[in-house]
Amino acid sequence: MITRRRVLATGVAAAMLMLSACSSGNATDSATAGDPVTGGTGLIIEQAEPRSLDPAVIANSWANSPVLGNSLYGTLMIDSPESGDIDFKLAEDFSTADAGKTFTLTLRDGVTFSDGTPFNAEAVKFGWDRIKDPATASPDKPQAALIESSRVLDDRTLEVTLVEPVPNFANAVLQTSMNWIASPAALQGGQQSIDTNPIGAGPFTLEQWSRQDVIKLTRNDKFYDAPRPYLDKLEIRAINDADQRYNTLVSGGADLALEGVWSNIDKSNNAGLQNSVLPTGGGTALVLNSTKAPFDDVRARKAFAIALDLDGINNAVYDGTAKLPRTLFDESSPFYKDIPLAEQDRAEAQSLLDELAAEGKPLEFTMSLYPATRAVGEAIQTQLSTLNNIKVNVRTIDFAQVGQILGQMDYDVIANAVVFGDPEPRLWFGLHGDSAGNYSGVKDPQMDSALDTARVSQDDAVRAAAYAVVQQRLVELNPVIFYVRSAPGVIANGNVGGIQQYGMGSVLPENLWIE
Repeated sequence: MITRRRVLATGVAAAMLMLSACSSGNATDSATAGDPVTGGTGLIIEQAEPRSLDPAVIANSWANSPVLGNSLYGTLMIDSPESGDIDFKLAEDFSTADAGKTFTLTLRDGVTFSDGTPFNAEAVKFGWDRIKDPATASPDKPQAALIESSRVLDDRTLEVTLVEPVPNFANAVLQTSMNWIASPAALQGGQQSIDTNPIGAGPFTLEQWSRQDVIKLTRNDKFYDAPRPYLDKLEIRAINDADQRYNTLVSGGADLALEGVWSNIDKSNNAGLQNSVLPTGGGTALVLNSTKAPFDDVRARKAFAIALDLDGINNAVYDGTAKLPRTLFDESSPFYKDIPLAEQDRAEAQSLLDELAAEGKPLEFTMSLYPATRAVGEAIQTQLSTLNNIKVNVRTIDFAQVGQILGQMDYDVIANAVVFGDPEPRLWFGLHGDSAGNYSGVKDPQMDSALDTARVSQDDAVRAAAYAVVQQRLVELNPVIFYVRSAPGVIANGNVGGIQQYGMGSVLPENLWIE
C-alpha cells in the first residue's frame, strides 16, 4: 500500500499552521519534526467526489474536494488561519491602493501550466469571468460577482475593479474556486476535456479518474516550487459515511482524511491520532427560505428556531462531541460579543404555532439535507413531533444538485454553511439582502446597513459595533438557524508530517510527506 510517503512542509513566511496548531487534540512528533522525504504515494480521503474536475465547480472547503483542486491547479494565495496574513503562491501580490475598490493581481514570473503553456493574467481573467457567469453554475458565483470588471495589463498583471469596495477581497479568492486557475484551452474543450485531461499549474496532474472509486494523481515535474511536491503520487477517494472514513484511516487504508464531523475528531483525539480543527465563526445552519410560505412569516421562522434543542441534536447526531454556535462569533474572534442566538423556548414556540394554525397556516415544511446531514433531520423530526400544528418532512439531496437547488431557491429549508474566519466577505455573502449568496432571501435594512459598514471599514472597533447589530437582527429575524459550529478538520496517522491548512480548512498537497 505504501512505499515511502510523507506530507507537507511549506515556506510560509508569516504564521505556519501545522496540524498541531489550533488543534482539538494530539499531534505526533512526526508532524513537525525532521526534514521532508521525497517519494511515495499518499492516500487521502475526502467526503465527496466532485461531479467534474472543472475548478469552478470543485468545493474549496475542508471535507469536500479541496485537496483535489489544490493538487491539479495550485493556489494563487493562502492565508494563515491564526493571523489572517496573506501568503502568495502562484500570485506574487494582490493589493489595493483605494481601500478595496480596485485590486492589482501580479503573478509569479516564469510559471507554466502542466502542458508547458504560459500561466498568465489572461488565464486568471478567463477563469474568474467564467465563475461569475451563471451558465457555469459555480457555487462560488456570489464571490466572483463582486467583480465589476477586470482588464489584463500585461502577461503577469490583472487589474480588478469591484462593484463596491471590499478591503478583504483576498479572502473571497483564497476561500473559493477563484484560487484555482485552469488552462482556458482545456476549459474551452468542454466537460469531457477537463474531466479527462485537466490542465493546471498545480503540484500534480491527473493519471486516472475511476468514478465512484479513486482519483489517481502523479507528480507535476513542471511545478514552480521545487522540490515540492514531495510525494510522487496521490490517491484520493471519497467516503461519505463518517464511520467508514474513520475506520479506513485507523485500519491503514488511508494516511489522511479531511473531516467535518465532530464525533470523528473526538475519536481521533482519544485514539492519539493527529487532528486539527480551525476555529471559525458562524457554522452549519438550516437556511429558511423567507421568500415564500411558510417562512415568509417571521413567526414561523421564530417558532422553528426556538423549538429546537441544540444539545439534543448534538447528543443524537454527534454523540455530544460537537461545538455549538451559541453566539455568531467564536470566543477567539476580536468581534465576539455575548449576544446569544435563538434560545429554546418550547412554550413560546407552541404559542406561535397555535397562532399560525388559528389563521389557517399550520406549519409544514420540508428540509433538504445531504446524506451526511440526514441524521440531523431525523433528530429534528423527533424533537418537533411532540409539538402541535407542525409537520416536518425531509428530502435527501446530492452534492451535485446543490448549485441548481440553491440557484432556484427550490427549498423550504436547506442545510448550508455560513462559516468564516475573518467575517468578510463571507458574512456579507450569506446575509445581505443584495447578495446572490443570501439563500434565506431575507432583506432587512438594519442588518444590510450594518453589514455594509463592517464590510468596508478597516477599523476593528467600527466593525465590532456593526457586527453587534447583525447579531441582534439575527435573533429577531431567524433567517438561518446555526445548529453546529463547523469543523474544518483533518485527521491523520502518525507517519504523516507537515500538514498545513488554509482558508476554510483546505489542505496543501505539495507539502505532504510520509515516513
